[in-house]
Amino acid sequence: MRRLALVIAIAVALVATSCATSDTDTESNDDTVTVALASFSREKLYPPAFDPGGLVYFGPMFDFLIGANPDGSLSTDTGALESWEPNENATEWTLALREGMKWHDGKDVTSEDLEFTLQEFGSPEATCAAICATLQNNLAGVDVVDDRTVVLKLSTPDVNIPAKLGPIESSIMILPKHHVEKTGWEGFEKDPMGSGPWKFVRRQVGQSIEYEANTDYWDADRRPRFGKLDVVLAPDQNTRMAMLKSGEADMVAISPDEVPRAQDDGFQILSIENTIVSEMLFFKSYDPKEFAHQVEFRKALALAVDMDEVVKAFYPTEAGTRASGDAVPFSPSTLGHDPDLEPYPYDPEEAKRLLDEVGYDGSKVKLWTVTFPDGPEQGDVNEAIAGYWDKAGVKVEIVQAEFATLLETMGTGDFDAGPAATGFPTSNRPSVLANMEPMMLTQDAGGRFRTYWDPEKADKWYAELSQIVDEAERDARLREINNELYNEYWSIPVAMKNTTYAAGKRISGWDPISGVSKVISYETLEPAK
Repeated sequence: MRRLALVIAIAVALVATSCATSDTDTESNDDTVTVALASFSREKLYPPAFDPGGLVYFGPMFDFLIGANPDGSLSTDTGALESWEPNENATEWTLALREGMKWHDGKDVTSEDLEFTLQEFGSPEATCAAICATLQNNLAGVDVVDDRTVVLKLSTPDVNIPAKLGPIESSIMILPKHHVEKTGWEGFEKDPMGSGPWKFVRRQVGQSIEYEANTDYWDADRRPRFGKLDVVLAPDQNTRMAMLKSGEADMVAISPDEVPRAQDDGFQILSIENTIVSEMLFFKSYDPKEFAHQVEFRKALALAVDMDEVVKAFYPTEAGTRASGDAVPFSPSTLGHDPDLEPYPYDPEEAKRLLDEVGYDGSKVKLWTVTFPDGPEQGDVNEAIAGYWDKAGVKVEIVQAEFATLLETMGTGDFDAGPAATGFPTSNRPSVLANMEPMMLTQDAGGRFRTYWDPEKADKWYAELSQIVDEAERDARLREINNELYNEYWSIPVAMKNTTYAAGKRISGWDPISGVSKVISYETLEPAK
């Protein structure tokens, strides 16, 4: 009997909307703004070991190395770096810190902190995706030039370094060397510190984390409008909505199906648009013994689901639309987008024929369902998809799982995927490369999830693309790869999703970063007049 090991990820790709903010009132007040979320992920304060969901928890106290504008483009104005320049083949990057940055204890941010940060994110203990894998596998050294400048040296070219140093593609925040040397990372858990717009106050594990505004923050335009921030964990959506109605919370994460009811109750919907390209990915499809290694099996599962009906059922207009025909990790907002590719059709009879062709034997597929801060509807979506597969003859068992635990298991190299399926978020990263790395490459090349059926081929693609400095040339090559992946059914796109929140009367607007649902930009929440 052929063993079936299928792991599917309903994933998340990110792009945000702008909400109105005041042009003049940047002074914080003494009020506390309370935000209730569905998940805090690991609740760990060691940034190099975070998974993306953790940014909603500890991110407010840090600055990313490279910042972003509200439209999602990289910014020389909002991050720790004011410039980043490659040499002619992108094997060396000169990184320059901006002047005037201070840690929360008043000490200057210097190039020693930048060197420490790069080395820490490249250490064996670092488990974050993309940038951690890049530095672990490709860091040749960091040279400190002066108090504000370092040269990042790589063993092989990487044109995608700027994207990986920003909040959208990977997320790396500058770390305080002097403070970590004083407290150690264990002590840092109790006494964390950054340079960001919010200062840590206290936390109750499993309940909340509290911050106060950094009124001396170096970027006066992004000093918090509220004096205090309380981020509260409330996994149950009914509980979050009750908190909003009672005034216990000012903004809460809501699933797409809650949008109409929240509007009927008079709450405003604040969205980060196009944040998630939800998709199905096939773990362990690289193993020739697995059914998912065969394109016919992957195609069968794609054709078996009426994605138009799934999206219509779970995503009102404010929450999302059917994904484009691009193969994941491509989308209309990435390099390599091909507008001529059509979404996969619904053809259940052809799906059954293909299952017979590959000799599918009725083995049960475990569909691991993971809940994320920006995907509270995930379980319902998975059940709908499982229902379509069941009609086609695929036996599915839905299993609840924690992503952090699953990620750690996959990272060991001993992940036994089958017979199984799962869901986890994948950001809609404009460069594409930062998604290819963790999703498609071999483990030796930095792959974390190993969801591509031919990872050695993906390694070659990635090495080739990483040396194409000219963006137009890289875009053309990526479009060719997009078409090849589309014909391989390596993944199954589902929806282009928005991340939605309901807000009460104390909030008049919000200006989050487009393209990243995990960076909530609490400092831009605007108090009502």
